[in-house]
Amino acid sequence: MAKKQGNLTDEVTAVLEEIVEDKEKKEVKGEVVVSVSDTEFLIGNRQYKLLTNYREGFDPQRLGERYSEVLARYDYIVGDWGYEQLRLKGFFESSNRKAMPDQRIDMLEDYLYEYCNFGCAYFVIQRIGGKRDKTNNRRRKKRQNPSQAHVSEKKENLSERNKKKPVIKNKQPKEKAPKKTIVKETKKGFTIRKRED
Repeated sequence: MAKKQGNLTDEVTAVLEEIVEDKEKKEVKGEVVVSVSDTEFLIGNRQYKLLTNYREGFDPQRLGERYSEVLARYDYIVGDWGYEQLRLKGFFESSNRKAMPDQRIDMLEDYLYEYCNFGCAYFVIQRIGGKRDKTNNRRRKKRQNPSQAHVSEKKENLSERNKKKPVIKNKQPKEKAPKKTIVKETKKGFTIRKRED
């Protein structure tokens, strides 16, 4: 009987270990960071190069956990540490005219001084190779031929439109208010004016 309990205990322990391992595998968030060389690595299917690693701020595992698909559109990603939390911010090339001035990489120093903790560890990575992912543009596209009517618009013959003329109602003159007369009185060198109705 002791032999059966030992085997049963071993089986239960093995099953519990498998469950714990499965949970650890499922809890991984973000993207997997794979190192290609000392300074180059892959995040998902995009290749990046480590440009700056100030105070050993670069941690590939934590970068992968915090990485989001939104950052795929940027040319540079800056990660800074504050209170044991990694914060990521994207920047565009300096030559990108469509980007806002504060989103260009030449404003990196201003970002570090204004938004990061003083002397915090940070890193800068640059996307290399391949095109950056485009996000949906919020601007509406112009119609190819603006003279064409929209499908839901009613088409009307121009000659019919010219025949129908709008009716303009004649304006009625407003009643005139009675004129007010002004009476002048003089007292000791100055004039007092009164209105009479």
